[in-house]
Amino acid sequence: MRVLVTGAAGFIGTRLADALLARDDLEELVLADVVPAPVAAPRARVVTGDFRDAAFRRSLLAGGIDSVFHLAAMLTSEAERDVAAAMAVNLLAFFEFLDECRALGPKTKFVFPSSIATFGGSLPEVVDDDVAQKPQTSYGTHKAIAELLITDYARHGLLDGRALRLPIVVIRPEPSGSISERVAGILREPLRGKDVVVPLSPETRVPLASVASVARALLAVHDLPAGAFGPTRAMNLPSLTVSIGEMVRALDAYRATRKVGQVRWAPDPALQTIVDTWPKIFVSDLAAKNGIGADASLHDIIEGFLAEEAARAKP
Repeated sequence: MRVLVTGAAGFIGTRLADALLARDDLEELVLADVVPAPVAAPRARVVTGDFRDAAFRRSLLAGGIDSVFHLAAMLTSEAERDVAAAMAVNLLAFFEFLDECRALGPKTKFVFPSSIATFGGSLPEVVDDDVAQKPQTSYGTHKAIAELLITDYARHGLLDGRALRLPIVVIRPEPSGSISERVAGILREPLRGKDVVVPLSPETRVPLASVASVARALLAVHDLPAGAFGPTRAMNLPSLTVSIGEMVRALDAYRATRKVGQVRWAPDPALQTIVDTWPKIFVSDLAAKNGIGADASLHDIIEGFLAEEAARAKP
């Protein structure tokens, strides 16, 4: 199996690359991004370029690709600041790339990480796959459009597309500027001994997933038979719901064994408004039926991050 990952140098991309390299059925892994993906392995080929460049995109598919994981995108904050640039990456280049992948043949798998940002407005307490999507950001709108196109291409038998809507993915090792990263920073910075400013109210509830569970889920969605899907090729990733206050309190368990930074509350009304439009409880019967589930606890997510921090610290 020859696999292409776009956006491979990112937080999810690097973890997904590791998971793919652990598979026995992988022949070659092409890792593409604007900067080199930090992955070195005999079966991996790292390439750099601008996803908006048609010649670069075509070069990625040269020689045939069996599966594509398309992670390249401009995130929420960037997309809100520069609508034209986000349109160019998230929609215009995506349209062209989807058609370029179609030329590979109908058996080509196209796996797309979508987002909770496709939902918005007045939402029920529990958001499942059947809740109407009313995105309140450009990023969410772009993801919703991409989902519809992927489902339509699959309906026509042009390629085998599937999309997985992700919650807030934690804990990024470095700040990214995204809104979800601001949430992750509430845990990351204090665990590194640094003080943090929390911009959201303690009562704010958010759905979380560890990057490890996201990588596993993307591979699980990739491996599902086409017949497992219903009228849409998109599903939610079942997630762990916690409040911002619970995240802050969870840090107290580590103060006896490590230096933990202090927390200062400073509400950001604009950020609060965006996060308040996101789902609070994120579920999927289709995902659950196929063994794709949420992280067990916030403690498990934190412990996973600390284990990765220890691994990164080793020479």
